[in-house]
Amino acid sequence: MINPVLRRELKTKLRSWKAPTLLIVYLVILASFGGLIMAINEFDSYTSGFDPRSALTIYSLLAGCQLGLIILLVPALTSGTISGERERQTLDLLLVTKLSPFSIIIGKLMASISQIILLIIASMPIFSIIFIFGGVSLANILLLFLFFIATAIMVGSVGIFCSTFFKKTTTATVISYLFILNLCIGTIVALAMFHEYSFAIRHQGLTYGESLLVAGANPFIGFLSVLQNQVMSYNIIGDILSIHNNNAKILLQPWQVNIIFDAVITFIMILLSVIRIQPVVGRRK
Repeated sequence: MINPVLRRELKTKLRSWKAPTLLIVYLVILASFGGLIMAINEFDSYTSGFDPRSALTIYSLLAGCQLGLIILLVPALTSGTISGERERQTLDLLLVTKLSPFSIIIGKLMASISQIILLIIASMPIFSIIFIFGGVSLANILLLFLFFIATAIMVGSVGIFCSTFFKKTTTATVISYLFILNLCIGTIVALAMFHEYSFAIRHQGLTYGESLLVAGANPFIGFLSVLQNQVMSYNIIGDILSIHNNNAKILLQPWQVNIIFDAVITFIMILLSVIRIQPVVGRRK
């Protein structure tokens, strides 16, 4: 049986003009970015000939653009889910129903993430252009999209938690973006600081496992790891994590570690969100 909150949210959002507008704007931005890249490569082909490796560059840049759009859109879609109900004075009506706080949180999260999944699926024809040039398989694209969905769920759970913690949607949105910014940039800064500290104390850098423990939650580290396994010959992850001379056995790739981090963060954020609205239900009783 479908979650009642999810069914209500989907009916409300998909029947409004905002859903198709968001889809159109998203695809236009992605297609324009891809078209610009292809035009630049086409111009270069007139002077130096077509390089098949440029198709892999287009694929990488398109994927990076899509990840950036997902990270920018998801907090805006989720950070007003609970605070918006509070501002419209409809949260009390939702809480006095027979729905559990967990069902409310999951329904709100799934409704917001379903829009992102729709955007990801709708972008597949744009990525299918890469098949003309070869070098990327369908399995590569499916793995990349799976990573996008895992990242979107994690970012969405952060937005849901901020929405339950702060009363104003504006505040919840700002804090959500700050949290994600800390994951994307703060972990890299922390990694550099710990490397310097390790050199000062142990006269050697961090090990592979220690580096991933610091930067494993960074979605861009996981993203670059996916691309490196698919289309890159250059060890960009080794440069970022400074593990060129580390001979330790690698059990997990950075993108796998990132998905584990995403699952842990998602679980914690959903649990805190449920606890956050649970006392309200208790007081109502």
